[in-house]
Order: sequence, then structure tokens, then C-alpha cells
Amino acid sequence: MLKEKEKTYIEEYYNWSLDNPNKVSKKVKILLKKLVKDIKEPQIIEEINELTNEKEKVVYVFDKKLATKPILFIETFCMHSKGKHRGKPFKLELWQKAVIESIYGFVNEKTRLRKYTKAVIFIGRKNGKSTLASALALYHLMGDNEGGAEVYSVAVKRDQAKIVWDEAKNMIKFSPALRSRTKTTISEIRYDAENGKFKALASDSNSLDGLNAYFVSADEIHAWKDPNLLNVMYDSMASRDEPLLLMTTTMGFVRENVFDNEYAFISKVITGYLDKNKGAVQENLIAWVYELDDVKDIEDKEKWYKANPRFRGYKIF
Repeated sequence: MLKEKEKTYIEEYYNWSLDNPNKVSKKVKILLKKLVKDIKEPQIIEEINELTNEKEKVVYVFDKKLATKPILFIETFCMHSKGKHRGKPFKLELWQKAVIESIYGFVNEKTRLRKYTKAVIFIGRKNGKSTLASALALYHLMGDNEGGAEVYSVAVKRDQAKIVWDEAKNMIKFSPALRSRTKTTISEIRYDAENGKFKALASDSNSLDGLNAYFVSADEIHAWKDPNLLNVMYDSMASRDEPLLLMTTTMGFVRENVFDNEYAFISKVITGYLDKNKGAVQENLIAWVYELDDVKDIEDKEKWYKANPRFRGYKIF
């Protein structure tokens, strides 16, 4: 285990959850417990070797330097573009740092490639999910040392897909360091030093073929009725060594759509952390589900934190 002075944000958040059990959802508690265990005891997983087509044991360890690299990028270069924090550095909260560490910190012991290629954040409104997705998109475009990085914000409608893209564009405006390294047009942010690009795409876009995505932000999937766009974008990452599909959404009301299918499967994966015989296993998936555990929780303001980690003093900001 890391020394006390090197304690991870995951461990800090886990300790906070133990001190504040009414403020953390059951699914987040289960995930945190698993992550802390994985930090202390590196996972050994059987995977298929693509070259030999045989099973081999792979050890996944936690690399604090890699885990905090996106955090340092965001807090150093990304700026808020709205409200009272406009023009000020994007300072991440503990829960956000823990989420980022969990996605980027677990790597193959030999290759140092990331374990997780699909990350999901289900969360209440006004908790900054789009802002976080924008910052991570810029990190993948410029800070992750990927040549020719193709970064996309996708949604059913172009206006929705543009939310994450527009916020990234605005972050660049207020950041001299990012502004000097990028070129922004009406539809694209370019990082010419590494031939990278960032675009917003919708399900009716004419340019969904031939993509070689490195990072995909899929926003508000509760409104998606057809999984085709999600499948296309995930398939487009196949040639990258460590791509990432980030799905962010609030809880939806339309039944039997993409959200319901994803939520049902994710619930099984989290159940599998407790008992693999009763749940599902997908080793490259990590999901943070901020939700009320019971409909009755809506009557208890103390429990509103479960769906809203930014909740403060009975208002969200």
C-alpha cells in the first residue's frame, strides 16, 4: 500500500464515505471498496493474447503518477468559462479526483496500458459532468501523448453534442497555454503539434464512417433510443492501444432505451464485485452511479448527496 503521505484520492474518498454513509449511494460504496482493495492487492486477470490467441494472466497495478496526470493537466491548464469562477483555474473536488484516478490509474504491470477503456458517470443534474467531460477531452487531445488523437463529443442531436465541445472551446479561450497550442474553427478544435482534432458529432452526421477515435464523450444517453451511435463510436476505437469511451448522463424517464440497457448491465457488473456468480463481469468497464438508493430518500435532504456529490447546504452549485 502507498505510504500515508502518498494516499490516493480514491482512498481519501473511501474514508470520507465511511464517515458519511448517508451521503454516498450503495453502488459508489461498493465500487470504492473494490478500488481500495485493487490498490492494495493488484488484480490478476486472465485475458486473451491477441498474438497467440491463448489465455494469459495479466497483473493490473495502480500507478499514482499516471492516475494524477490528467488531474494536473486539468487544474493547470483548464479554466472555468461561466459564472463567478469564470477565467479561474478548474479546481477539482475530491469525488472528481477519485473518479479520474480510478479511470487512469490502473494499468497493465508490463505494458503500462490502462485497464479501463469504458467509463460511465450517472449523476444528478448541475453536478458539472459536461464540464468534466470537456476537460478530459482536452487532456486526451493534448496531454496524453497520443499521436493523431481523434476526440469526439457525440449525442443524438448536434446541439447536445456541441455542449461538451463548446465548453472545451470556451476553456481554451480563457487559457493562454491552451489557446497558443490550438486552432479553433466553427466545427473543429485542432492540435497541430500532434495532428489531433476534436469534433462534435450527432447520430445523423455524415462523417461517422472511417473514424479512428481515441476519446469519445457520449453525453446524456438517457435520451438515446438507438444504440447504433454508441456501437459505431466504440468500434471506431479498436485500433487504439488505450482509448476511452466516457458515458455521462443524468437519470432518464424514457423506458426501454439505451440508458435502461446500460444501467441494467452496469448494475450487474457492480453486483459482480460482491459475488461474480450473481453478477456480470466486464473488466474494462468502470461505472460511478450517483443515485438515491430508495425512492423514500427523496424526503431526506441529507441523502440528496447520494445523487449529487456537489450538494452543499441544500443547494447545488
